[in-house]
Amino acid sequence: METDIFDAGNLALENLMIAWCEEAADIARTHYRNTGDLVTKQGSEVVTDVDLTIETLLRQRIGREFPDDLIVGEEFGGPSEDSDDSVDPENPGTSANISPGKRTWQIDPIDGTLNYALGSPNYCISLAVMWNNEVLAACVLQPSTRDCFSATLRFGARLNGQSMNGPSKRTLNQAIVCYQIRQGSEIMGNSQRMHQLLKAPLKIRRAGAIALEMAWTAAGFYDLLVMSFPGKINTWDVAAGLLLVSESGGVVVDFENRPYLLEGPDMVVGSPIVAEEIMMIVQGPSV
Repeated sequence: METDIFDAGNLALENLMIAWCEEAADIARTHYRNTGDLVTKQGSEVVTDVDLTIETLLRQRIGREFPDDLIVGEEFGGPSEDSDDSVDPENPGTSANISPGKRTWQIDPIDGTLNYALGSPNYCISLAVMWNNEVLAACVLQPSTRDCFSATLRFGARLNGQSMNGPSKRTLNQAIVCYQIRQGSEIMGNSQRMHQLLKAPLKIRRAGAIALEMAWTAAGFYDLLVMSFPGKINTWDVAAGLLLVSESGGVVVDFENRPYLLEGPDMVVGSPIVAEEIMMIVQGPSV
C-alpha cells in the first residue's frame, strides 16, 4: 500500500468497486421478484439467498485482489474477537470491526432486502473501503435504475460518472426530508418533538433502504436524512453513504451537531442549511 493512503490511487479503487457492484447487480436483477417466501434472521430482518450469493461474490473479488485486507459484511460478519482476520458468522462482533492500520471493507449485499423480496425497486448494493475510521472509496448501486453513486475521499462524488451538484439552498419549510426513526429510539419517545419533525419539512419521504437514501441525499434527491435508532447504526449500512454525502458537500453529524462517530445511534446528513434548522428541533426542550 502507498505511504499516503489518501492519494489519487483510491480513484482506481472506486472504479474497481463499481465493476464489482455492477456484477452483483446482474445477480440481483436475475432473481428480482423471484426470491421465494420471506425468511427472517435475527429479530425481524429479512434475508434472501441473493444476499448470501452477492456477499460471497464481493468477498471473493476483494480477497483475490487484496488478500491482506479485512472484510465485514451484513450476512457473514467480520473478524472474530479472538482473531485478526478470520470470519465467524456466529459471532461477528461489531459491524465496524475497524483494525487500526489495516484497510477494511464494508459490504451490504442488498440494502433494503425487504423491498427486494417484496418486489419493490428501492434496494441497492453498498460497498465501502475504510482506513481506520475514514472511508476511502464507496459505491452504492441501485440495480433497478442502474444508477451508480460513487466517491473517493478528497476527489468528489459522482452519479453515473458525473459530478454531483451538492446540497440545495432550500430551507426546511421548502425541503424534502427522509426520516429513518426506529421504534424505541430516544426521539420516538418524545411526541411533541416528533410532531415538530413531521410538520416542519415541505414533504417527507422514506424508501426503506438506508444506503440508498444516503446516496439520494448526496445526489440532492432529498435535502436531508435524519436517523435515530434505539441502538447502534450498523457501519455496513452507512459507510458508503457517509463518503457520498461528505464528498458532495453535505454535513454528517450526530444530534449534538458533532461529527458522526461510527455506530452512534443518531445521524443527520445532507444540506447544511436544513441540518441547522433540524438541530433546533432535535436539541429542543424535552417534554
